[in-house]
Amino acid sequence: MKGDWITRISDQIEQRVRRTKGEQAHIICESGISPSGPIHLGNLREIMTVHLVVEELKARGWNAEHVHIWDDFDRLRKVPAGVDPSFATHIGQPLSDIPDPFGEYDSYALRYMTQFTRGLEALQVYPRYVRQSQAYREGRYTGKVKQALVHRGEIFDILAEYQTAIQETAEERLARRAAYYPYRVYCERCHKDDTQITSYNEETAFISYTCQSCQYSGGFSLDEKMEGKLVWKVDWPMRWNFYQVDFEPAGEDHSAPGSSFTVGLRILREIYQSPPIQYATYAFVGMDGRTKISSSVGTTATLASALNIIEPAILRWLYIRRANNQAFNIDFGQGLLRLYDEWDTLFKQINTGKANEQNKKMYERATRTSHGEVAHTLKPVPFSLLTSLVDVTHGNIKQVTRIVAQSLKEPVEFVEPAELEPRLTCALDWVNNYLPDDERTAIQASFDAGAYERLSESQRKELQMLVEKLDNYWTLAGLTELMYNIPKLARGLSVDTPPDDELKQAQRAFFVAVYTLICGSDTGPRIPTLLLSLGKEKVRSLLSPEVGAVSA
Repeated sequence: MKGDWITRISDQIEQRVRRTKGEQAHIICESGISPSGPIHLGNLREIMTVHLVVEELKARGWNAEHVHIWDDFDRLRKVPAGVDPSFATHIGQPLSDIPDPFGEYDSYALRYMTQFTRGLEALQVYPRYVRQSQAYREGRYTGKVKQALVHRGEIFDILAEYQTAIQETAEERLARRAAYYPYRVYCERCHKDDTQITSYNEETAFISYTCQSCQYSGGFSLDEKMEGKLVWKVDWPMRWNFYQVDFEPAGEDHSAPGSSFTVGLRILREIYQSPPIQYATYAFVGMDGRTKISSSVGTTATLASALNIIEPAILRWLYIRRANNQAFNIDFGQGLLRLYDEWDTLFKQINTGKANEQNKKMYERATRTSHGEVAHTLKPVPFSLLTSLVDVTHGNIKQVTRIVAQSLKEPVEFVEPAELEPRLTCALDWVNNYLPDDERTAIQASFDAGAYERLSESQRKELQMLVEKLDNYWTLAGLTELMYNIPKLARGLSVDTPPDDELKQAQRAFFVAVYTLICGSDTGPRIPTLLLSLGKEKVRSLLSPEVGAVSA
């Protein structure tokens, strides 16, 4: 797969590792997310990028590991949408220490971490998780933190190089440099990070600080406790050094000149004496036409919501088929039907041996990992058919499976619902939660005499023929054939007559007549599907003036 983005990044990592660690190296690839709110599909791109690269390296025989960092020791910056505004009292406190606003989990951070982890498991993604709140407080980083504090002046100089120039005298700059600490204390009284370090003793590792929020003054030795963390631009390279990271991707906002990554590489090399990591930029993932999704403003574009309507293997495929630096949107609307059609085309190519090598590899990566098979429907009935059936039958699974059984290339008497999973559940969720009311199929309550009177004589004749022939053609294939043949028979033509423009217009007019009487509009789901979903009695009552009058 020459040119494939996963292969290309893996090649680059191999070259770096052979140069810095050798052939028997333990390759560490890292991802990281702050559980500051519902974790969105943009964040998933970071984890999927690392996961797919690690899977490729493993397939090549490397001892590769995916380490995922939960930045749950970050401060709460703002209250997410849907959370009581009074929660603002926790702004500035570590996410790991804040209670779950809904009382279901042990902490605010754990709520969003758990929800996202469950989704990753459905995708067969199992990294080694590291919680920063635990790593800091257990003292794992103490030596690295002290190292940063010893070299705080040098870190200040590196950061200053990439900051907007400040109008100040040399004395003012020196004073600002002397007061700089790349570490933020969480106050021991109010637990917020609105603190200022007043002194640091390198020999005892004792930090003194004051809190601007509660006016508390205190201190502690880093050797005894770790109630604080390095600022982000120092924390990132610190953990590259600590975990001996070989590769980590990040979004475009971290990749511009003078950004977190640029600064991080300088700190990694000059403060922590480590070689640069392999890096890749990933573009954002959007939803419904948006170019960027933000977890802090509240959104339905979470991994859990996507898995409600997209089979796990198909969701993986979305991230696999787009290059890491190519932005894309995940359509939760009508575009979802096209996505399923594209996947079904790939599935057919795979099963008929017509897929090229690139598509074979993408399918393999989508449906299997080193941890096992990824869920996908092995009897891929068109998603558009399932959603139409669910819509028209109001979720009657018995009717849905009955019609599906008839729609198969080789029709069967019945299909077990389990054979259609997970697609059937996805169709149910999409219709119930994502299909707008104005896109749902409306069914007339009774025969519309006024609409019937406005039809042409030929349309009425064709409707009568349809009603009379329902019993003999009551299958999906039979009704499909009948709908196209009736306009021919009504004009005295053979059913083998190839349609010209005039006949095509007549067929369309017939279809409109059916839709008008059944749905009250000139469009709707495929008519054979619609008729089977409603049942013969209902269809007759809506299409025939005689039956309709009796029913009324």
